Amino acid sequence: MLFDIIIANFGFWVNLSIPIIIALYLVLTNREYIWKEFGIQTAATLAYVSIVFFAAFSFSTEIWDTNYYNGKIKSSTYYEEWTELVHYTESYPCGTSKHPRTCTRQKTRRDYHSPYYQIETDLGETISIRRGDYLKTAREFGSKEIYLHRSGQVSFGDGNKFVSYPNKDIATAVGHSYENVVAAAKGNVIHLKVPKENIEQLVKIGKLREYPSLYKGIYGETKLNRIIDTTGRVNTNKLLKELNEISIRVGKSKQANPIIYIVDASKYDRSFKDALSQYWNMGKKNDVTLVLGIDDKNIIKWSDVICFTNNTDFIVDMQSLDGLFLDNVLTTEFEKLITTEYVRKPMAEFAYLKENITLDWVWQLLILLGNIVISGFITYKFLNNWERKR
Repeated sequence: MLFDIIIANFGFWVNLSIPIIIALYLVLTNREYIWKEFGIQTAATLAYVSIVFFAAFSFSTEIWDTNYYNGKIKSSTYYEEWTELVHYTESYPCGTSKHPRTCTRQKTRRDYHSPYYQIETDLGETISIRRGDYLKTAREFGSKEIYLHRSGQVSFGDGNKFVSYPNKDIATAVGHSYENVVAAAKGNVIHLKVPKENIEQLVKIGKLREYPSLYKGIYGETKLNRIIDTTGRVNTNKLLKELNEISIRVGKSKQANPIIYIVDASKYDRSFKDALSQYWNMGKKNDVTLVLGIDDKNIIKWSDVICFTNNTDFIVDMQSLDGLFLDNVLTTEFEKLITTEYVRKPMAEFAYLKENITLDWVWQLLILLGNIVISGFITYKFLNNWERKR
């Protein structure tokens, strides 16, 4: 997708035209210039603009994002330390000062491999953990030693692995990078609904909070702080535990990342959802963010959802939770609606936005000036290379 964004940018083609302009000028002025030199200069320009545009789009736009896959611990593994005997060839100077040569000789060395610990999830992911995390899992669920054959091992009594298999579901959330064209597109509708000063005020008073962060669980697994309560009246520990359990079930089957954001219904109406959606750039591609306005008895006064889906029935039903108790929504309705109605919208459907992802004029100018300097230098070297036609 990023390649498509780059070649859709007008500045990319302007930069590629520089070698052609130089070639035409030299032909019209009867300067010596051969096709091989034109090919070299064009290749150098293509390499330069490709690398620079890739870096500029990566660092100056919000194209790169991270979403979270939800699963559970499949196993926790400890790999023992071991020592390897490595055979390698070393080069060294030999011969005389008048007749220098390079000779080789066979040598050996011992490479020490440190122990390490990791978690494997049911989605095939690995999470690095500490020794204490593994020991806690092993003490609680037991462990099994598995012999590993390692070529070149010279140490004895080590080099194997010990695996612990939990007998209960332990939720995990692991980040995966993707190209978020929705967040990167300029002038997108999600950036225009709520005035900037309103967003800034909500952030200042702590009602608009940052996207949930990861934290470490008791077994070293990574989890997402998927409950955000701005009222201070909710038992978030209980709700977080339950929502993590739900994430295991809907994460793999529905590609969903459930989040709940809670505000005081006496102070904010349903329009708060627009502010949150804009502040979070609609969240990640697999997020299902349930936004709730509750009263002082934790009864839902209004509800809404932020997600990428084409199923309007799901959105309507998520907006119809008024009058329900918060705990009941979490343990029944939220999971049920995701399971029965949610269908994630593929990011490929937003491919049309790539033409709205552009660089600021300052970046465009700097890239163009750099290209002119490089192309001018290469042209100068070619025109002053008297050996090029031999």
